[in-house]
Amino acid sequence: MVNYQKPKSYLFGATAPYLTTALVLLSVATNAIAAKPQEITRQEMALIPIYCPYAQGMHLHERSREYKNWVARTGPGFTTIHHYCWGQINLLRALRSSTPQDQRKHLLSLVLGDYTYVINNSPPDFILLPEIYTEIGEVELRLGAFSDANNSFAKARALKPDYWPAYSHWIEFLMQSGNNTEAMKVLTSGLKHSPNSRVLREQHRLLTGKSSGANKQNKPLPDGAARETETPEAEKPAGRTD
Repeated sequence: MVNYQKPKSYLFGATAPYLTTALVLLSVATNAIAAKPQEITRQEMALIPIYCPYAQGMHLHERSREYKNWVARTGPGFTTIHHYCWGQINLLRALRSSTPQDQRKHLLSLVLGDYTYVINNSPPDFILLPEIYTEIGEVELRLGAFSDANNSFAKARALKPDYWPAYSHWIEFLMQSGNNTEAMKVLTSGLKHSPNSRVLREQHRLLTGKSSGANKQNKPLPDGAARETETPEAEKPAGRTD
């Protein structure tokens, strides 16, 4: 089995900043649900989505106007988002280099439980579900639950086919595993749906030794992927509001 390693620098710079530590293979039940983390710091709050202070049970929730604004922006699933925010805090704590391994395992199990709570208690069209499924996949990779991670990334892609992180993290794992053939299959699909993703294009370059050809005239993209004009929004994960 392959130990999921720290993402390459090109992936690290474009995705969540908490992906900083390689973990050993672990197994864990995913049905644990955390209580609100204790003693949340300002530094931790600064590293999680900007809507979290207004989620239920968080320190600015009493500002009901802001809470209602976020519900209007993201949908009724926002009523469960405090569990996602708690999971984000516990993930930050799990990935600290000073966290003992047994405590890290416990924290990651709480993260999965809270993320799963949001999925199970949100409408199927909740805008943040592709992101949450992808982050579940990332945690499962860190726990060595590779088959589960594959399924989680696939669910994210099914909900939003152009959500490039759901491709890139699984591709990264496949590349680390030496399974370049399967990585190329996933990458081809990713570039078809999100041809201007800088991360996917860099992964294509690493796998093939040449550019994917996105935004270059007269050079076809994999499987006839449609060309689009690249904009700064092309790299912002869909569903993120921060």
